[in-house]
Amino acid sequence: MKKERLGFHLVLLGQIASGKDTQASLLEKKYNFSLVESGKYWRKLEKEDSPDGEWLRRTTRLGKPAPVVLMKKFLLENIEHRPKDKDLLFVGNPRLKPEAQLLKKILNEKKENFFALYITLPDKVIYSRSLRSDRYDDNKININRRIKWHKEQVSKSVNYFDSLGKLKKINGNQSIEKVHEDIEKALDYFKKLNNK
Repeated sequence: MKKERLGFHLVLLGQIASGKDTQASLLEKKYNFSLVESGKYWRKLEKEDSPDGEWLRRTTRLGKPAPVVLMKKFLLENIEHRPKDKDLLFVGNPRLKPEAQLLKKILNEKKENFFALYITLPDKVIYSRSLRSDRYDDNKININRRIKWHKEQVSKSVNYFDSLGKLKKINGNQSIEKVHEDIEKALDYFKKLNNK
């Protein structure tokens, strides 16, 4: 079965442990996407014996996000080397406002459109899901730091995308199927809005 193309790129953001990877997997089954997954990239890079790997390990041990320089490098590589017959699905990135602005600038230069989704989750649910995960750095102190950082920093990207009219918030505190259904409704809305 041939996969559908949306005709625009999709940014899938969400709070910590909100199910971004799960939803990306469901979207990839239906749509002709090339995944741009920062989470998988960071987990792989953390294991590398390289200057970038060491830099990332030092940063994440402190409960901080990946350095902006590494994220910009990651975004540029993925945009420049994407398959031309696919739309991009950015999973969990760009999270910082300068990264979001860079993404918009690059895609505008290429005359390509995008839409962003943001999966929300209450802090209490973030804690319970995070403590069940297999991340080596998930403990209460680091989870608190990540939640605080997310509220202070990622909210700026979310507000930026919203100010462009390119964002829809999705309630992540429901079943996987219901979250996916809400995502599909948001995609239909954006397609209609842009006559796709």
